[in-house]
Amino acid sequence: MLLEITYNRTGIIKLLNLKEEYSTMEIRLEGKGKKYIELYQKIVDMINDNTLKPNEKLPSKRDLALDLNLSINTIITSYNMLLDEGYIYSIEKKGYYVTKQPIMVKKPKEIINKESIIKDDYIYDFTTSKIEAFSKFNWIKTLKQITDSTNYLNKTDSFGLVSLRDEIRMHLKENRGINTSIDNIIICNGLDIFERILNLLDINDLILENPGYHKLAKLNINKKISYQALDDEGILIPNKRAILYTTPFSQFPTGIKMSIKRKKELINYCNNTKSIIIEDDFDSEFRINGQRSISLYSLDNDKVIFFSSFTTTMYPGLRIAYVILPDRLLNIYKEKYISYSPFPTLEQLALKEFIKSGFYASHINRMKKTYIKKRQLIIKLLKDIDFIEIDDKKSYLSIPIKIKTNMSDNEIKNILKQNKIKAFLLSDYDIYNKDSKTIILGYSAIEYDKILDGINLLVESLKK
Repeated sequence: MLLEITYNRTGIIKLLNLKEEYSTMEIRLEGKGKKYIELYQKIVDMINDNTLKPNEKLPSKRDLALDLNLSINTIITSYNMLLDEGYIYSIEKKGYYVTKQPIMVKKPKEIINKESIIKDDYIYDFTTSKIEAFSKFNWIKTLKQITDSTNYLNKTDSFGLVSLRDEIRMHLKENRGINTSIDNIIICNGLDIFERILNLLDINDLILENPGYHKLAKLNINKKISYQALDDEGILIPNKRAILYTTPFSQFPTGIKMSIKRKKELINYCNNTKSIIIEDDFDSEFRINGQRSISLYSLDNDKVIFFSSFTTTMYPGLRIAYVILPDRLLNIYKEKYISYSPFPTLEQLALKEFIKSGFYASHINRMKKTYIKKRQLIIKLLKDIDFIEIDDKKSYLSIPIKIKTNMSDNEIKNILKQNKIKAFLLSDYDIYNKDSKTIILGYSAIEYDKILDGINLLVESLKK
């Protein structure tokens, strides 16, 4: 098939089929990136959208180079790429032709709302999404010590660095009263580890707290997921055999501290139904009164999988967490995941030294002082506001405040957004999005000097 090539000053090449039925092909080079890649992509697009038909002949290398004002080597490179990918074929002494291939059905372009990709324009951040009080100096110092050595170049044990697991074991014994072996501790990068663990268990049901943190529901697991309500003592006892996820030290997001009575009831429930508990030790490092609470794992380490993370105590970008597996699950996990790649060695070594040197303990103490100071200021500013009920009894990194109003939760959210206040409501963590009129007022992210103006703005905007 012969093609006539015409070229004009606008940079458009028109390839005209000289037969009675012909199609027009246009190539517009825009000068973005390497020329041979741009030319290759233009021809690919025309083949894919059927502008260039099967067995249609392409212009010769010389003619195309002349009309596009490109070197022959550029054309050759583009054509060779098309040949390698199977878009075109060549016939000796005749030229290049379009390969016959399936027609691709084009999907309509997705319209992106530009507002959705603009960064949130908040001034006052009353969430727990980051840790404003983290001091980087000692952490950077520790990282430098590790990188000055060559220890981080070696791969660690599949369960994680043995020395880090030993530091975690000692820290748990001293701070949480938990006795365990380093053999039962597995270093991981967060709750994603439960995608592996849960698929090993022969229990069909996974029960999550509601309201609560529902990330486990998004994992790729072969479980039926349901939700269990709370009362003032913690999660209610389920009526079926299940894997039960709970945050007993300080339930997220309500801040309810599970009573010892409920803990014992849960252990009895596990014994009677052969169920398993996942205990998320969320917020345990930041107990306000200094009193440590007995863990479910300590009550029965055969029925409880213990989980904790350094993300909320140090900084979100440090994706280091750990689980303690009961002995009866440990061998099953080892058999399945003995070759699983552990977390990067560098961060593990740094964290081990950070804990061992006492930097971690001093960091926690400094954060607790900072958070208590913020908490006291927020309570002081809100306690005499007549349309706000404040719950200041929970040892949690936020304060639930209930608004006495006829507004819906969505209306409250809109008011907060309009005033550039970032905060979540209790209904954001409710699977049924039930109106709560309760703002979960976090204070780990906001700077102390911004609290006064932020709370005043919050009160005034809600008052109107």
